[in-house]
Amino acid sequence: MHRPTMSPADEIRILQLAQRDRLLFAPIYEVYFDRVYAYCLRRTGNVQEAEDLCSLVFTRALAGLDGYRGGVVAAWLFQIAHNTVVKHYRAKRPLAGLDEVAAVAAESDFGDVDDYETWRTVAGLVSALPDEQRELLALTLDAGLNSQEVAVIVGKSAVAVRVQLHRLLKQLRAQYEKISGEPA
Repeated sequence: MHRPTMSPADEIRILQLAQRDRLLFAPIYEVYFDRVYAYCLRRTGNVQEAEDLCSLVFTRALAGLDGYRGGVVAAWLFQIAHNTVVKHYRAKRPLAGLDEVAAVAAESDFGDVDDYETWRTVAGLVSALPDEQRELLALTLDAGLNSQEVAVIVGKSAVAVRVQLHRLLKQLRAQYEKISGEPA
């Protein structure tokens, strides 16, 4: 499937136009729907909840267009997605989805995640992480945001995000090696 794309400058221009005519928001929806849905699905692990949350994210984005003051559209939209998911699950601790585990394993050279035991080990490690660290993985691996975009959402510098992600992956790799007795 071909995902529509546009330049950051075009995205900003479209959002500015959509502030006057809400119907012009459609191209932003088309560009970001799959990524926002994937983010919601991996944060919830439930198709129905992901659909509902994705719908809520775009409803809030459309309703909040007047609050958009420029900047990276992906960061603005995923800030809304992040806040929507956090609000929805404030009292719950989200479980790592299998796709999230596969992405972490692939990103971290944890070997063949088709191996059930490897998968299960990595899933346990990811699900045991604090919410902030799981959120960092979700924004980076699931939503496909770069460190600058994640930084805007989590309120840190891009360098801090890269360092935290590097340390997190290093920690997961070390824990995996300790548990499995195999190098990651």
